[in-house]
Amino acid sequence: MVRLRRFVVVWIVLLTGFLIVLYLVRVGPDRLLVDTRNWWAGDLVDFTYANNVTGFSHFVVPNVVHFVRLGNASLSFVDAVCIRAAWIHQRPESLMIHCDECDTARKGPHWPLVSDIPGLSLKLLRRPRYIFGKTLSSVYHASDIARLRVLRQYGGIFLDGDSYLVKSLDSFRHYEMTLGWYPGQSLGTQVLVAHRNARFLKLWQDSYRYYRPDRWYWNAGQLPTEMILVPRPYLVHRVPFDFGVHNLAHLLYAVCTGQWRGYYAIHLLFRHREYLVPSDRFGKLDVHTVTHYNRTFGQMARLVLFGTTKLGASELKDVRWFLDHEPKYPRCT
Repeated sequence: MVRLRRFVVVWIVLLTGFLIVLYLVRVGPDRLLVDTRNWWAGDLVDFTYANNVTGFSHFVVPNVVHFVRLGNASLSFVDAVCIRAAWIHQRPESLMIHCDECDTARKGPHWPLVSDIPGLSLKLLRRPRYIFGKTLSSVYHASDIARLRVLRQYGGIFLDGDSYLVKSLDSFRHYEMTLGWYPGQSLGTQVLVAHRNARFLKLWQDSYRYYRPDRWYWNAGQLPTEMILVPRPYLVHRVPFDFGVHNLAHLLYAVCTGQWRGYYAIHLLFRHREYLVPSDRFGKLDVHTVTHYNRTFGQMARLVLFGTTKLGASELKDVRWFLDHEPKYPRCT
């Protein structure tokens, strides 16, 4: 009996050694070191051998959605529409609004549109004022820094306040990091899907050592694109068109079409609507007037508010209604 046990132990040791040697021959000692480091940490802490073309066979990005709100403005109509769209189409385990003055988010007429969303929470965030010893020149630059810090802490899906999620981003949760990067332009910061240890997140944040307070999109988009992603595109999974980070204002506010459904997300450019599409003279949009707004964005807003894109729809749905009902997509009229 003792000899049998010894034989089994020796056999197991030899088999284990053989498998280790076989693995070393197959992947090499460097890959083994990376895999061991990740296994020991219980998480992906080293993406050296990650393939952002094929991705992982399993989800590596948590199903958590993040918004960042800085300042004392109450929730706008478009904010509420985009938050509802994110929950309805992604069904995240949690939806976090990171804010430096969270009480103001609860004020105003639009908070009731999102207050009952399951898993919604307000997370106090200290507004970034400096980066590498340099004073940030605007709240927009502070927001750029905040989204990087949030993703490096939690990982997940970051959406800009006026980024409308059209359909689930689950297929991109298999990659270390995914972003919209339109051909011939800089990367888009409006939709980011990332593991908290994604290599590009750290490099992007470190690139703020070259912060230019006088340049609107230099550090957020132009510099990291030219300095990091152009020479090392393998750091991210690139989505050229379907994250809607390019200018789609004409499609949104000049016509009514169902083409928006082909995107995963769309940056609404709502603050720029008046000068980008001067022909759109409809006026103020809110939960009441959007009922009669016969443009593409009208369809999108009605869908997440009333459960249908139909012109004239006005029955506001509780977000839980979408758990048991399929939204309806009648054509533009």
